Amino acid sequence: MSFARQAVVLFSLLAVATGVSASSESSLTSVGTSLPARLYRKWFDQMARAGGPQVRYRSSGSAEAQWALIRQAVDFTVSDAPMQPKDLAKVRRGVVQIPIAGSTIAFAYNQPGCDLQLTQEQAVQVASGRITDWKQLGCKQGSLTWVHRSDISGITNAFTQSMQAFSSQWPLGTGASIRWPAGNAIAAEGNSGVASAIDNRRGAIGYISPSHLKGSLRFAALQNNAGEFLRPSVISGAKTLKGLELDFNLAGSSPNPSAEGAYPIVTLIWVLAYRSGNGDNTQAIRATLDFMLSNQFQNQVDQLGLIPLADEILSKSRPVVERIAQ
Repeated sequence: MSFARQAVVLFSLLAVATGVSASSESSLTSVGTSLPARLYRKWFDQMARAGGPQVRYRSSGSAEAQWALIRQAVDFTVSDAPMQPKDLAKVRRGVVQIPIAGSTIAFAYNQPGCDLQLTQEQAVQVASGRITDWKQLGCKQGSLTWVHRSDISGITNAFTQSMQAFSSQWPLGTGASIRWPAGNAIAAEGNSGVASAIDNRRGAIGYISPSHLKGSLRFAALQNNAGEFLRPSVISGAKTLKGLELDFNLAGSSPNPSAEGAYPIVTLIWVLAYRSGNGDNTQAIRATLDFMLSNQFQNQVDQLGLIPLADEILSKSRPVVERIAQ
């Protein structure tokens, strides 16, 4: 069965279950992280063709997405960082926070002839500006340029948490915005911006989601806690997600997983919606999230380099959709 036909059949079933008419004219607005933007636009297009709600999705950083929710400017948002308790408290209508997919975070580089393998200590030294020449990594001599996010980013938050877990010598702390050493570093906006900056500069290396692999970029093999050198993949990322424990708000991380075969830097991507005050859009929002959590469409996420949710996470995520109320 084609992807489009799956969408029609699945949304028709979800429409019956949730009370959304197949000819619904509901229109929803969403803003969120750029990582899954292509995937979500594909989903929303198929959903609309199946007679479901129209969803307008605009890419942004996670910080902007969460701020839009606080300002009540959207129906739901997508973030690659969970909301902090102090920000959750700002949303009077309450928040449901639902994992929707996962993503590895890779060291992408542009250095021809170099088959890069990074120990965890080397990864920390590269990201903190202490390695400035490729010869220090066993490659042909040449200046190394570190490329990092210029915007506030959940990817930066997850990346720096792993750097801190890798080594007690990590000097820059953790967070969605970091004061990076300026000596051999350049900044770029968004995941795609970092990917383009690396692709356009020989000798560059930085952190991106594999969903934005392009041009001459390659991914380093990164040492995990078990001592294995792994490149990011759906399989190695799924092993990390399988061991991730979620808290009451379905937030969770595993910055340096111990399981064999687990890639060491992985983040969840969350949908954030209002717990109450959704009015006439309540059923449309529920149907949209049910659509995104269905097995048929979770099976599509790896096409864009993202990781489908483990069964344990899905079993906790799906019931939360029912908490979304008028």
